[in-house]
Parts: sequence; C-alpha cells; structure tokens
Amino acid sequence: MNIARWLSKLWLVSLVSFPISAGEWIFKTGAFWSQTDSSVTTKSFDNQDITLDFEDSLQLEKHLLLPFFELGYKFNQRHHVYADWRRLHRSASSKTNFGFTLPNHPDSGVIAGANLNTRMDIDILSAGYGYSFYQNAKTEIGGSLGLHVMFIEMGFSGDISACVNNAGSIICDSTATNGEVVDESATAPLPDIGLWTHYQLTDDWTLNAHSQFFYLKIDQVKGYLADLNASVSYQINPNWDIEFGYNYYIVEAEWDEIQLKYNYRGPMVNLAYRF
Repeated sequence: MNIARWLSKLWLVSLVSFPISAGEWIFKTGAFWSQTDSSVTTKSFDNQDITLDFEDSLQLEKHLLLPFFELGYKFNQRHHVYADWRRLHRSASSKTNFGFTLPNHPDSGVIAGANLNTRMDIDILSAGYGYSFYQNAKTEIGGSLGLHVMFIEMGFSGDISACVNNAGSIICDSTATNGEVVDESATAPLPDIGLWTHYQLTDDWTLNAHSQFFYLKIDQVKGYLADLNASVSYQINPNWDIEFGYNYYIVEAEWDEIQLKYNYRGPMVNLAYRF
C-alpha cells in the first residue's frame, strides 16, 4: 500500500481554499496501548448468522502497543490543518484439532487439525481543517471537517491435515496454502465532522478533548465512524509538550448481509514539538 501517496492527497485536500500565512507547526509522536475488538458477521447457507471474531477465533492480539504520528499547522490565530497516521498491525498462529466417529460405524472415525497463520494490518490516515469559533483567556472551542481512509491487508497461510481410522486401517492426508494468501483493500476517503476544545488549567497544564463522527446510509449500505479523544498536556518549555490521553475509535458497516465491527480503545502518550 502506498501510504505516502494517500497521506499527501489527504494533506492537499485539507489545505484547499484556505489561505496560508506564517504560523506554527506542531509535530506529535507517541504510542497508545490498544485494546482491540473486531468481527465480521454474514449469513450461512441456511440463512443463520455466522460471526467470526478475529481475536477469539483467530487469536489475534487484543492488547498491543502501537505508534501514532500527527503533523499540524496553525495559522491566522483561528485556523489549523492536520494529518495523522495510526498503525494497527497484528498477527497470530492458531492450531485446531477435532475428532468424530462415523455414523453407524463406531469402530471408524476421523481426526483432523489445522495450523493457521493470520495477519491483519490496518493503517488509519486522517486529515482535516479546524476553525476556532470561540476564544477567551482560558478556553478555546472549535469545529473540524476532515477525511478518514482505512487501509486493510489480511494474510493467511497454513495447512490442514486429517487421518481416517477405518476399522484399524489409518489413512492420512494434508494440504497447505501455496505461500501466503493476501487480501488488500482500502475504504474511500470518509468525511467526518468534529468538535474540539482546549481549557488552560494553569500556565503549564491544559485539558483537551476532540470528537469526530461520520454516518452514511444509502439503500442497503450503512455505517458510522466515531473517534473520541480526551487528554491533559504539560508544557515542558515553549517548544515541547507531553500529553497523556485516552482514545476510543469505532467503525461499523453493513452491506450485502455482511456486518463489520472494528474498535480499539486505550491510553496514549504523545510528545509534541512546536516550531
């Protein structure tokens, strides 16, 4: 996936139609301790719901330390643009074994097993424009318009083996994938609308909150996105801040009798540099 190409497109979109004058750049880098839940639900041949839970069924990690980057530019006192990237890459190896006897043949049976390697890589890019519509000595409140893009890459590899016991005669066979089977996809840029606020507790400490939402329903396709963040930041010096926060991100979508659910949540620590 060409992340740099998409990031540059989102960044350019966020700048369109807004005059730029000398201002302040802010670069943030950090990590968050993510607790992730993801699943897909579809219909079986008998029209019953089948749900595949990626954490429980495929043993993908629920808790993982993941990186975060953001670049922002503030200009004209009330305007700013931003772009950020979050990387959620997980992998797991799982083993399954089961056995059963053949109907009407209690002395015959089948033992089968599978070794499966699973990889689920998600990159979330977002960019947008924010406007501060209320300011006083301690409080700043603003709104934002932005875009989200999710890059999803899933890889599977492994083998399945089985042995049949036919009245004492045991026959075994196995099959394996030819390398890794990879599926790549990306969402279209999804628009979102947000609200943010800063409150100056003291000269060095600031409370921050930012929320972004998106909802779409067209015929049989519907879905929504919510990105919520709350933090407190401490100004180390005029150029450096450290930020402690909590982030909650959820995406749900339904189409063609398929329902996808994905969310992560957890604490974050960021270091910000102003120049």
